Amino acid sequence: MKDLGIVKVCLGIEFNWLPDGTCLLNQRKYIENVLKRFNMQDCKPIGCPIEGGARLSKDMAPKTKEEIQEMEKVPYRHAVGSLIYLVTGTRPDLAVATSSVAKFCENPGPAHWTAVKRILRYLKGTSDWGIFFNPKDDILVGYSDADWAGDPDSRRSTTGYLFTIGGVPVSWKSKKQATVALSTAEAEYMALATAAQEVSWLRKFLVNFGLDQNEATVIYEDNQGCIALAKNPVSHERTKHIDIRYHFIRELVEAKTIDLQYLPTADMLADLLTKGMVRDRHLDLCRRLNVIGLSM
Repeated sequence: MKDLGIVKVCLGIEFNWLPDGTCLLNQRKYIENVLKRFNMQDCKPIGCPIEGGARLSKDMAPKTKEEIQEMEKVPYRHAVGSLIYLVTGTRPDLAVATSSVAKFCENPGPAHWTAVKRILRYLKGTSDWGIFFNPKDDILVGYSDADWAGDPDSRRSTTGYLFTIGGVPVSWKSKKQATVALSTAEAEYMALATAAQEVSWLRKFLVNFGLDQNEATVIYEDNQGCIALAKNPVSHERTKHIDIRYHFIRELVEAKTIDLQYLPTADMLADLLTKGMVRDRHLDLCRRLNVIGLSM
């Protein structure tokens, strides 16, 4: 074995150490290679990866023989796979956009490919972006959100959660829910149950690093009905159809493993993981999540 000193590159992730001891994790070289691979290295940059309110659907799939033949030449799956690796590494700001295009890998249309190229154009202008590590403390904090009935084909909602330690993102997810929710509160409740499973694992995992979470982990939620549903284990006709596995959240609340607190939608960081938004809102959430570039 050989000591190579302070880590600089690991699994394609670059560690940019700053004079004050802080660090910016990004995948700049990987992004540059991706842009070259799909002939987007000279494209015009854009401010956000997905348009606010944009909805991709199966109706955008190829309809004519010419369109089908044209799309067979497009490296759609390869591009989406490259984006997924970025999302799981250092770019939570790409999660919603990548999740939306990944659903159509089986039969993508021209509109779907245009959405992928939009993400690549966004990467062109943010290639040096990553997660800025400057933790203020070692306290685990969570954010949970959902976009109700956001999928135009299945009418399923999108779950989005984010966990930070000292203000630095360490775990995040953006995923379509398994079943249709009948209300906003129900969609948020299902998202919160998924976040509860993640926090249970994170609390145990952090013990291995000496970061024991002795107090209840705060999870912020922007839906009052969802919080009431989680804290009140009473079954009534509006909730009796909800799958038992989603009620896992109630046990954690009663055991004081988690502490649910209300947070206005304007301050909800997990909003970045559930829907597309306008450029200014997108950039504001990125900055508050410490997802920034070397020049910012």
